[in-house]
Amino acid sequence: MIMQRRVMVSAAVVALLAVSSCAAPTSQLDAEEKAAIQTLIERAIDRRNHQVVVGFSSTTEEISQDFVSDAVERTELEYGKLRQRRDALAPQNVFLTASASEITLKELTATKSGARVELSEQTHLEHSPVSGVQGPDEGYVYGQKVDLAKTEDGWKIISIAPLNPVKPFPTTVIDPSTL
Repeated sequence: MIMQRRVMVSAAVVALLAVSSCAAPTSQLDAEEKAAIQTLIERAIDRRNHQVVVGFSSTTEEISQDFVSDAVERTELEYGKLRQRRDALAPQNVFLTASASEITLKELTATKSGARVELSEQTHLEHSPVSGVQGPDEGYVYGQKVDLAKTEDGWKIISIAPLNPVKPFPTTVIDPSTL
């Protein structure tokens, strides 16, 4: 009985692998394209995270540099919500003074016209002192997926979303259902 289950499970796994390998054909990216995608994602995530830092704001032109035109308005809305979050803390003298992120690409799947990246973001946020006392900084590790399109201008981001959208979201991530 146990042996039959193992055979059935093994057969199911083999069938699943065979079906998944028949999905949309993937193209191999060279090292230069992979580096360009990583740089693009790092810049976009850094820009997003900096929205909570005192005195920082992004222009539509900066956002358009990294995102497809259909995603610019949604990204501006997201950035606006992050600045509102930042501004809501100001009356309590709570200010974030810097952010730094490291991105690790976990999985990269590419087709001729686009790509999907699963990544791990590790972010560090620095707080200013409150009433002369330096409190602890803030940090998080967060899994995300990024969909990209290959355009005439190179790679552009279609969307960035949590891999596992579970509340509470990190300080620099807006609940996707509110956008």
